[in-house]
Amino acid sequence: MEFLKLWEILSRKKWIFISAVLGFFSIVVIGTLLITPTYRAKSKLSIETSDTISSLLSSLGEGGARAGGVNPKQVGSDEYDTDIALVTIRPLLEKLIFSLTLKDRHGRIMKPEELIGPSLTSKLKRKMLPQPTIKVGQYQDADMLEIVSYSPNPSEAANISNKLAELYIEDRLEKKREEYKAAKSFIKSQIKMVKEEYYNSLSEFSKFRINEKTVNLDLETENLINKIATLKSGYEDNEKTILVSRKKMQESQNKLAVTDKFRKESKELGRSEILKSLQSKLSDYLMDITKKNVEYTKEHPEFKILEKEIETAKELIKKEKKATLNSVTISVDPIYDELSKNLVDAYLDKKASLAKRRLFKKYINEYQEELLNMPLKRVENSKLELALSVNKEMYQDLLEYMMYVGIAESMTLSNIKLVETAVVPEKPYFPRKYLNFAIGLFLSIFWGLALSLFVEYIDTTIKTPEDIKHIKSLNFLGVIPNTKLLKNMGIISTLNPTLPVVEAFRTIRSSILYASLDKPMKTIVVTSAMESEGKSSISSNISIIYSMEKKKVILIDLDLRRPTAHKFFGVPNNNGITNILAGGGALDETIIHTEVNNLDILTSGPIPPDPSSLIESQKLRDIINKLKEMYDMVIIDTPPVMAVNDATVVGRIADGILLVIESGRATFSMVDHIKELFTKAGLNTIGIVLNKFKSHETGYYHYYYHRSYGK
Repeated sequence: MEFLKLWEILSRKKWIFISAVLGFFSIVVIGTLLITPTYRAKSKLSIETSDTISSLLSSLGEGGARAGGVNPKQVGSDEYDTDIALVTIRPLLEKLIFSLTLKDRHGRIMKPEELIGPSLTSKLKRKMLPQPTIKVGQYQDADMLEIVSYSPNPSEAANISNKLAELYIEDRLEKKREEYKAAKSFIKSQIKMVKEEYYNSLSEFSKFRINEKTVNLDLETENLINKIATLKSGYEDNEKTILVSRKKMQESQNKLAVTDKFRKESKELGRSEILKSLQSKLSDYLMDITKKNVEYTKEHPEFKILEKEIETAKELIKKEKKATLNSVTISVDPIYDELSKNLVDAYLDKKASLAKRRLFKKYINEYQEELLNMPLKRVENSKLELALSVNKEMYQDLLEYMMYVGIAESMTLSNIKLVETAVVPEKPYFPRKYLNFAIGLFLSIFWGLALSLFVEYIDTTIKTPEDIKHIKSLNFLGVIPNTKLLKNMGIISTLNPTLPVVEAFRTIRSSILYASLDKPMKTIVVTSAMESEGKSSISSNISIIYSMEKKKVILIDLDLRRPTAHKFFGVPNNNGITNILAGGGALDETIIHTEVNNLDILTSGPIPPDPSSLIESQKLRDIINKLKEMYDMVIIDTPPVMAVNDATVVGRIADGILLVIESGRATFSMVDHIKELFTKAGLNTIGIVLNKFKSHETGYYHYYYHRSYGK
């Protein structure tokens, strides 16, 4: 039923639907045919993700950025905003416009901003009035850019894409060359700076070794430890020698003291100058050999020479000592002589050992102090050695980078490559005629439906019996279809009684009967809301229906302004009820017998100057009351309610009033207003008849008729 209802709406609003469809589709067709076609061409650029400059300068920290390099894209990145922006920079667009002499739709040289893809409003405008345009974006999910150009000229569209791609590649090459130049300049400055730092580090390292008199700190530390160990060992041996010498001296002195009792008188012993000199030289030899013992091994030639000199000095001292004793002693005991000799030897050994002790302590302290300073020397040495190593390595790396940059510069290639050139398009991109026509037809139907439904939505007129059911306290009496048969014949007296239109009037007669079971109606006023709704046709045919039941019926035409009832029956209107009311005729002579059995008609007669005064006259009441006595049914045709109040006045002397409304004309508010008027006037409203139900709704009529009355 929803589809049927939609079909009914479209049938009622078919002219709106057809007009909307034809109008919109005509606009689409005319616009498509008149629009200047736009052609589209595409070129594709491949973008390599590697960057030689960034790779070469990656170890230089900020070097790449300072050299003007562009960081390479991360693998899998889908952000190409930078590349897209670089393609559409103003200098490139200006070169493109100049090289191709691009002009706008007015024939003027274009501006760069006019080439870039416009806003939504401008896009619609440019589709209607096309001119050269470019659009740059990433091609799908690949590492590629797509340059799309639009132009009314297909060759120009292809040239724009290819030329812009060429200019962009040249621009990137130039940028690469500038990057290499900047990189070389940066590396040169770094080389100069690092070279100075390297030489300074080398100089400081050399000065440190010279000042500290060191070559290999590890070996020197080991030597110091060995020397200290050797000196300590010699010191301990020397201490033992001192103790032995002291012991020998003590023993010799003790024995001499005993032996002295037996020696003869002698003169006091004294030292000669030669003995003093030998003893001094022996002391010097001992000091020298102690030094040599620290610096050299005992197998060293110099150490051997000193040992021989010391032995020689000792022998000479002994001889000198003996000579001195012999020269001054009168008589010496042999034992005493031996003891004296031992005492002298012990004394010399003691003196030499004491001298060695001082030297051992001195050198041990000096070497220990030097060993304690070794960590500081080592730290300083490591720092200087590290700085020298870093600067040397940096200097070598920079020289290597300079060589790489030089090689790369001589082989400069862009990371942007034109992988697909734009070809001259054969067919226009816009408009696509057949697609536009198909879409236009679809949209035309859509807007036709939308407009029809909208008009239906805002339409408050009564169109179907279902609409009348929404009017409270008013009976729905029936539906009269809008058929050509009824229009041509006017009345149903000559029609086949089985036709639906005849059956419709029988339905109305039955509905009137059901509405007046308690009080049968003999006088019925027929009126309408507005003019030309078919009230006269309804009143004439209801009169015929009643006459078919063998009832004596009279139809009174009280529409004194626009009488039409006489036309349905083909009778003259020269003499009518206005003549009777004006006192110029008799009722019996005025009534006309029609060709329909049992049906008479009282026409309106000449149109009076003041119809309202005649309608409200008592004489009219008397005439109607008299006709009630003469006929079984009195049907009165009155003017529309919304025009004059004749129907309300006449309805007071009738048994009931029947309201006729035309499908699709009278509104709900209008019917509510009429109902309110009838209620205030105290009229008995029989119900509503829906007239001129459209032919496309006859199916609905039959459905409703059979559902309601079981026929």
